[in-house]
Amino acid sequence: MSRRALSATRAADLLNFLAAHPDESLSYSELSSRLGINPASTHNLLMALLECGYLSRDPKTRTFSLGAALVAIGDAALRENPIVDEARVEMGRLARSLDMGAVALVRAGSDALCIARAGPRRARAEPPEVGQRIPIMAPLVSVFAAWGSDATVEQWLQRGSHVVADQARARESLERVRSRGYSVALEVPGRRRLGRLIADLAEAPRSEALREQLHRTIGELGRSPFQLSEGDGQPHAISTITAPVFDRHGEVSVALSLQVFAHSLDPSGVAGMGDQLLEVTRSLSRSEP
Repeated sequence: MSRRALSATRAADLLNFLAAHPDESLSYSELSSRLGINPASTHNLLMALLECGYLSRDPKTRTFSLGAALVAIGDAALRENPIVDEARVEMGRLARSLDMGAVALVRAGSDALCIARAGPRRARAEPPEVGQRIPIMAPLVSVFAAWGSDATVEQWLQRGSHVVADQARARESLERVRSRGYSVALEVPGRRRLGRLIADLAEAPRSEALREQLHRTIGELGRSPFQLSEGDGQPHAISTITAPVFDRHGEVSVALSLQVFAHSLDPSGVAGMGDQLLEVTRSLSRSEP
């Protein structure tokens, strides 16, 4: 495996960090500390990105934020991936019609990246904010694995747990996702802790302690009934219902997720919500050129 260029990795980390904090303007020392990059390297990196317009600097506070030159890159990316923009629009319409929170996720390396959110914020919710990342590992964001290759599924399983029983449970959940066309995650105690850890990691992305806590929490979720079982006729508190949008190659390009339901749902309620979400995602998949 080729080694990643350290300067490129640091630049990506810095831009990703600022994208997850769009309302903040941060000083040189704050960025150095929160990203774990030594001061000299941070200075050189900031100056390089500032010169090409990827960053802007407040002349009074001397703090940094994303620059206008990135707008051109974002526009070009949307032209190349028009389904992303369409998905954000349709997700917003669905969230308003259901009076629910919703997020749009895309694959970004080994993570699912939140690129948009819509609808009301619930007091007990811990959904991802725009720019935050969720590890693609069992049992999380299963729609990115359910329709993937054998290698993709194995990677999802191995990242989540090496315990055979946990992997067997996760494989069964993938079968249910494919059968339904969407995933149904239950509102379990560890789910809110997971959301807080994802938010904390967005603040301190280099923290190994937080990352260890995150992976431990994900492992605990993998050993519990995290996904709604087939044939379960009882009402349940539902955390998310998530469905995929497929590109012209049959790959999952975007996942749309309805977030944290105010009331428990029985099987018919789950199916009703899932069908409405599927109607949107299937329409988006058909519109792919």
